[in-house]
Amino acid sequence: MTLSELKKQANNDATEVHVLANEGDLYLVQVVHDGQESLLMERDQPMRFRSLAECSQTLASVGVKSGFMVQALPYDEMINTIDSEPHCDRLPINFH
Repeated sequence: MTLSELKKQANNDATEVHVLANEGDLYLVQVVHDGQESLLMERDQPMRFRSLAECSQTLASVGVKSGFMVQALPYDEMINTIDSEPHCDRLPINFH
């Protein structure tokens, strides 16, 4: 999904935005709409954000008001639970 497509869906209650935190300094945006998951894309590549503030400003600029920050827990790496559901923190977040 591109930013312009997300802008059209921003006020749709069926659309959920997840900010995926990776390694503490890299953020991706996952959009869940009608049960379909897709990453926010730019020029056929996932959009990468170097800070949560940059990500928040970009999402707010297209009308997204809130979503969730999702961060994998180190437990999965330590215990090697590849075959099971990942353990993630999912925190509500407002974009501005």
